[in-house]
Amino acid sequence: MGWTMHGKCPKCEKTLSYVNVDAIDAKDGPRSWKAVSYNCPYCSSVLSVAIDPLALKADTVNEILKGLGRR
Repeated sequence: MGWTMHGKCPKCEKTLSYVNVDAIDAKDGPRSWKAVSYNCPYCSSVLSVAIDPLALKADTVNEILKGLGRR
């Protein structure tokens, strides 16, 4: 049995069963990270922004392997 949660866009007020995800960069002065923007598929309003979890995982694994001398 599936479980589905629907939200509502705070701007256009349409019910959301999915969101569009765009790759962006997040910056804090000279530092930057790969990030994702979660957007309304109807009005393109930005609903949330977060550090890209897949890029973060890949970067962490690569740094560990580099530290172990495997890269």
